[in-house]
Amino acid sequence: MRDGGRISAGILDYALQLCEPGISTLEINNLVERKMHKSEVKPWFHEVNNYPYALCISVNEVWIHGQPSKKKLKSGDIVSIDAGIKYKGFYLDNCWTISVGGSEKDKDIKSSFDHKDPEVTAFLKTGPRALDRAISRFISGNYLKDISAAIQKTVEKGGYSVIREFGGHGIGKKSHEPPFIPCYMDPNLDIPLKTGMVFAVEVMYAMGSPDIEVLLNDWDVASKDKKLTAMFEHTVALTENGPEILTK
Repeated sequence: MRDGGRISAGILDYALQLCEPGISTLEINNLVERKMHKSEVKPWFHEVNNYPYALCISVNEVWIHGQPSKKKLKSGDIVSIDAGIKYKGFYLDNCWTISVGGSEKDKDIKSSFDHKDPEVTAFLKTGPRALDRAISRFISGNYLKDISAAIQKTVEKGGYSVIREFGGHGIGKKSHEPPFIPCYMDPNLDIPLKTGMVFAVEVMYAMGSPDIEVLLNDWDVASKDKKLTAMFEHTVALTENGPEILTK
């Protein structure tokens, strides 16, 4: 999974680099799927209810599961790219959100948060911070609820709301394994964290209400009030030396 994680990180960076004004999300999907095959990995999203694409690309108010389309990106769009790959029988999950046109070419693409609206920039910067804090709680002696609490506390401190219906999950020989990892603290999640666990830790939040709606294509999950959304995710293993981000 370490090897697969490194490949996954490179693929996601490539996908994010493609997010320029004028390109369609379908073009991004097709280019990235070709890169996956050249990298000798398989996109596993096809395995979920016959999903037809290699990526989920969610734009602006679309929170998750956004289907690629012929609609072209424009400067200032907020884009989340979720990439799942399968490598030598193991699954990895990785997602990041950027502002289109938000960075210079020589900057790290995953720092592309600059937006003409400073409130949007602040919103985007909250996600990686919440993800880092959640991962830091993924240590032996803690409980699953500590990860979820870190997500919720960081997001809500910024004045935003976390999604309720979706969350992170275990991952490894299957794409989705127990436990479910909500983005909010559930006091009943007294599952002890142990060395050897591998989680897809996901931060999903919105500028407005946490209420969602599923759009007419039965895939895209959007914020009901049409406010901006974002998602940040890493596949993380709990090792004897603490949490190790496999998709970094």
